[in-house]
Amino acid sequence: MTTHVLRTPVSLLASLACATALGAGDLLVSSDFGHEVLRYDAESGDFVDVFVPAAMSGGLNQPHGILALGGSVLVASFGTDQVMRYDRASGAFGGVFIGGADGLSSPVTLRLGPDGALYVASQGSDEVHRYDAATGAFIDVFVAAGSGGLDGPSGMVFGADGRLYVAGRYSANVIAYDAATGAFDEVVLDVADGLTSGDTFGIAFDSEGDLYVASGGQVLRADVAAHTVTGSIGVASIGLVLGPDGALYAARGGANQIARIDPVADAVTDTAFLGAGAATPNLVNFFHFAPSNPADLNGDGVVDTADLGILLGAFGSAGGAADLNNDGVVDTADLGILLAQFGAGG
Repeated sequence: MTTHVLRTPVSLLASLACATALGAGDLLVSSDFGHEVLRYDAESGDFVDVFVPAAMSGGLNQPHGILALGGSVLVASFGTDQVMRYDRASGAFGGVFIGGADGLSSPVTLRLGPDGALYVASQGSDEVHRYDAATGAFIDVFVAAGSGGLDGPSGMVFGADGRLYVAGRYSANVIAYDAATGAFDEVVLDVADGLTSGDTFGIAFDSEGDLYVASGGQVLRADVAAHTVTGSIGVASIGLVLGPDGALYAARGGANQIARIDPVADAVTDTAFLGAGAATPNLVNFFHFAPSNPADLNGDGVVDTADLGILLGAFGSAGGAADLNNDGVVDTADLGILLAQFGAGG
């Protein structure tokens, strides 16, 4: 018992001592039952540090979706029905970004929409909520409860076809909604395609436009237009993310690992991508490749007019993703930072 008590603060101090601002090559991983966020090198998988230690997380409980936006890192706190904000430069707790007053329940995935708003999968209420990405202010329930048969929204991704795709954990389906209105469009995949209730989680598109969904102890590849499963990869997974290197990455919850998948060959190239370190995750659910440039507000890989529009829309607000210098307000100083980075890679 004494050894355990001594080890905890030493580990915490070490993580704080080496903490640096997020940059190119950073991978943030949720440690669900560890109630913290760990950082790894996105290229090698080597452990870097504990970016958000449990003891200094502000009450983070079962972290799920993670999203780096501007000067902030947002984390879905599944166990408290909140989204927490952390400083991108230090990992320091910056307050509750979204509370549960609007009905948010068991938040899972966080996505920035084409309109610059923040979308949150509210698994407990079977909805998708929309918020101001700069302030966290509630905008609306974008996808109504149970729309199209949705039960337990988990993974979400915006498609190039102007639709929002949502994986229903318990309804065992992938449903497409109009990305502008949230109106139900169609059920793309369901149990007839091999999806199973209770474990339909992450979804992602690859660079060729194929859709991947984690369900039934495997990762399925589908042709959206044909509504047909065209392949399967035998790895049980939760969160799915297309990495900056073009590979597909899959969170292997029970194994506390992330697998690396070649989407061309439909083959797992590495079942244990994360390296060992001073801390290890306790149930890996979701993870996030952080954009290297904070001025890339929408995370599309380049600082452009879309990012400028997001900043101008938040101008004068108190903090948030567009507060690039973290001085508590979005102002001309932040505009200057963005304009200096205009045209640069994300």
